[in-house]
Amino acid sequence: MVASRRLEYGDSPTLEGDRSVEWSFCVARLAEGPGSTLDFGADTGLLALAAAQRGHDVVALDRLPPAIEYAHGRVTTVQADILERPLADRRFDQIINCSTVEHVGLAGRYGSADRPDGDLEAMAILRDLLEPDGRMLMTVPVAQDLVCPPLHRIYGAKRLPRLLEGYEVEEEQYWAKETAWKQTDRDDALATRGSRSFYSLGLFVLGRRP
Repeated sequence: MVASRRLEYGDSPTLEGDRSVEWSFCVARLAEGPGSTLDFGADTGLLALAAAQRGHDVVALDRLPPAIEYAHGRVTTVQADILERPLADRRFDQIINCSTVEHVGLAGRYGSADRPDGDLEAMAILRDLLEPDGRMLMTVPVAQDLVCPPLHRIYGAKRLPRLLEGYEVEEEQYWAKETAWKQTDRDDALATRGSRSFYSLGLFVLGRRP
């Protein structure tokens, strides 16, 4: 679910350039190996490959058939629904959750079933998969709270804290766009009026809360 998908709406700003912000944040924070990584919503596997090239053994998990067009000995693809706990016996040093969890449980896209709290369920499952000292790299849409089925959820002052339950926030960045993406503070980002085609970005490094 990480591939670039451009959305436009009239003369308003678009999301153009959002993946540059998200991917650069994740790549810059990938841990050096050896280690294990789960790329949740791997799609084309760009971030899975980046982690493998850092020396990690990577599981590239996606709800849809693999879209990966490379072969790497450290990358294993798994097609499954995270809500079915397909990796229940595994633990990972690092989880990449880039522009993915906001789609879980929204029927009509990516083959998901209709589960209003699917995103919160997924975060609890991912926490169980994370080693006690592991980290999650997560990017999500942020603005005023909004659900835009079947496209995405947008996390605001109410739902963002619920999404982060069970995690320690080790680092957070917020980005908003007028004519270009710029880093901003949390309050400004969450005050954005999001829509089906526009929002701000929240970028996080998360640890597992004991």
